[in-house]
Amino acid sequence: MRVLTVDEMRKVEQLANDSGISYLQLMENAGSYCARIIRKAFENTNKRKALVVCGKGKNGGDGFVIARKLSENGYSVTVMMAASLPADSDSSEMLSRIRAMGIPIVYYDRGGTTDKYFDNAQIIIDCIFGIGFHGEADAATASVFEKINTSSASVISIDIPSGLSGDSGSVSGTAVNADMTVAVASLKPVHVLKPSKKMCGRIVTAPIGIPEKCFERVRTTMFTVDTEEVKSFFPEREADSHKGTYGTVLVIGGSYEMPNAVYFASQAAVNSGAGLVKAAFPSVAYGAVAPKTYEQVLIPLGSNKSGRISESAVGRLERELKKCSCVLIGCGMGTDADTRTVTEFVIKNAEVPIILDADGINCIKDNIDIIDSAKSPVILTPHPRELSRITGISVDDIQKDREGAVRTFISAHKCVLALKGASTLVGSFEYDDIFVNSTGNPGMATGGSGDVLAGMIVSFIAQGLDTFQSAVAGVYIHGMTGDSVSEKYSFMGNTPTLMLSELPAVLKKFE
Repeated sequence: MRVLTVDEMRKVEQLANDSGISYLQLMENAGSYCARIIRKAFENTNKRKALVVCGKGKNGGDGFVIARKLSENGYSVTVMMAASLPADSDSSEMLSRIRAMGIPIVYYDRGGTTDKYFDNAQIIIDCIFGIGFHGEADAATASVFEKINTSSASVISIDIPSGLSGDSGSVSGTAVNADMTVAVASLKPVHVLKPSKKMCGRIVTAPIGIPEKCFERVRTTMFTVDTEEVKSFFPEREADSHKGTYGTVLVIGGSYEMPNAVYFASQAAVNSGAGLVKAAFPSVAYGAVAPKTYEQVLIPLGSNKSGRISESAVGRLERELKKCSCVLIGCGMGTDADTRTVTEFVIKNAEVPIILDADGINCIKDNIDIIDSAKSPVILTPHPRELSRITGISVDDIQKDREGAVRTFISAHKCVLALKGASTLVGSFEYDDIFVNSTGNPGMATGGSGDVLAGMIVSFIAQGLDTFQSAVAGVYIHGMTGDSVSEKYSFMGNTPTLMLSELPAVLKKFE
């Protein structure tokens, strides 16, 4: 599904206007469809008292249409002007139409004389600002937002909760906290990035009659996926297939301190369909790993004094790299001279796709350019702090512009990057597109969850998906699995072990 920036959305609207669908007609269509969505949302309730709070721009014009349509369908409607009268001719025309109907129009007063309208409303429809807002609201406008947020009414924002920027996930200053947001014509970054996504509440998209050809003529670079799209990534399993058909995965990781990381990753690869999975780990962790790894081939490696993989293991790893379809390195591996040597050896010598996760990333933080010399595609799966270590960009700056951080890194290093966190982003140097994940929940913020994700991604590569598809599918299905576990149990009770057990059932939706 497309995610359009503010400029992209304006270009689409211009193309629609040029094709014969006037801006006035688009406003009529937008308000009419939004009103239909609102009526449907409250059809099984007794809420019929609506306050439509309008600004002076085209978002306010949409609000005038919504007020008219709700009034025509039996709602008790009051329109409140948050500031001055409309500044554009289309919105002025829609205002004249509601005046002709006798719909009450009031003007917001910070002095409190208009408080009763907020108190009496059952539904408040926020049409103060649309996609053009940036910066922070002034004191007068912020006071309107506060009135909306402290009311007992259900709050519906049209296109974007007022006070938020359409192109960003950041939240600065006061903004409307909506129960539902109706995205007009298309999703925007504000709807899919966090923390702004949370302030949008439930998100519904309203088509407004713009022909598909108008969207196709505007190149967009951000998207989300749904289950059907991800399902299309996977080839159908043939009746005469065998384990070799679905690839051999090599997982390198674990340590005396964190033996279960290599288990979580390798078991995720098993549970998500890889033909054969090999787990390579320091021999000192054998007693912790072996009792629970029934399906994997175990490769105990030489251990150093710290209980981590010794550089003496490179000989065995060299042989294993020649027999696998892809390799994952880093989960629970620890960082020292030996593991740095092993990681660099794998990057330089593997002729199959490489996934660097956790300590696989940390081991090359002072030598990140080594990935540029890899013989095969490289995927990195860092969380923000790990990305900060290898780029020198602060975590705060990364979080302020996650998309920019991804684009900068993949452009410099010609790789695939999955920046984990709320609304995980996946980018590839081969494409302009950035995938924004829509699945997952806070219950997944627990040790081992990232190991499961890495194991899923490497499994999908072994099964024939390309590196970008594998990362997108892995992130999406991983989040869906976490959602399923949290729904069955709780956020606090969501564990990697439960996710591993739930994963095969979730994958049924993709066959």
